[in-house]
Amino acid sequence: MLQPDLVRQITHAMRRRVSIPVTVKCRLGADDRDSYPELQEFITTVKASGVTHFLIHARKCLLSGLSTTQNRSIPPIKYDWVYNLCNDYPELDFSLNGHVQTLAEARTHLNYHLQDERRTSVLVGNGSSPASIGGEKCNIAPPPRKGLKGVMLGRAAFTTPFILADADRQIFGQRKNPIDTKPQLIEQYLRYCDRVTESEGSSKKLALALVKPLTNLFHGEVGIKHYKACLLHEEIIRKKNFDIRDVLTMSMKHLSNVDRSAFGLDGR
Repeated sequence: MLQPDLVRQITHAMRRRVSIPVTVKCRLGADDRDSYPELQEFITTVKASGVTHFLIHARKCLLSGLSTTQNRSIPPIKYDWVYNLCNDYPELDFSLNGHVQTLAEARTHLNYHLQDERRTSVLVGNGSSPASIGGEKCNIAPPPRKGLKGVMLGRAAFTTPFILADADRQIFGQRKNPIDTKPQLIEQYLRYCDRVTESEGSSKKLALALVKPLTNLFHGEVGIKHYKACLLHEEIIRKKNFDIRDVLTMSMKHLSNVDRSAFGLDGR
């Protein structure tokens, strides 16, 4: 973001060589280049390359003095700047990122441009002000005329993945979700693992790739720390006869409040 014209040149070159859309994910600013007019300058410069979709993490970043982890939480969140971009550049699409923890918060952002009385319908949040979404304080902006194209869940999608199981109903207005329970999810995922293993053959790299999506599936349950440690145990993953069902069964024994029989794993 410190060199907008360089970003323009790069994205222009990319667009000339690929047939898929080229998008730009950025922050609100970097270091001392962190004013709204400077953000506008960045957007105006880069859009000249033909890019029409910007994914905005609603914080600045400090390249010197803060770690990557600290940059996720210390710079203040400014959702209102992203809403303002929707107004200032109606010809472009903007998606919002930054401390969105739940589907309800995502709905609130997606529908902030709607009138107040419409914010409780499908695709609409619970009426809470973006000034306090997720416990993060930010300025209140007037609703933009055009809404966001999308909302990105980053850390929440990794640490609490099962919240996405209700996305079809809550976000897209479907009558029901394809999967409603964790046992249903596990059943389908294990079948997927069987197909991948049969196609690719067993290996430590593949074993690790298959168990990782399961690490936070039981987020918040008693015994989750030991469950994760067992699931990712080096000696287990290295076994030539690695069987993900056996590993999952062994790991879930640490979750004292989870009924393993509901998952068809009891007695394995």
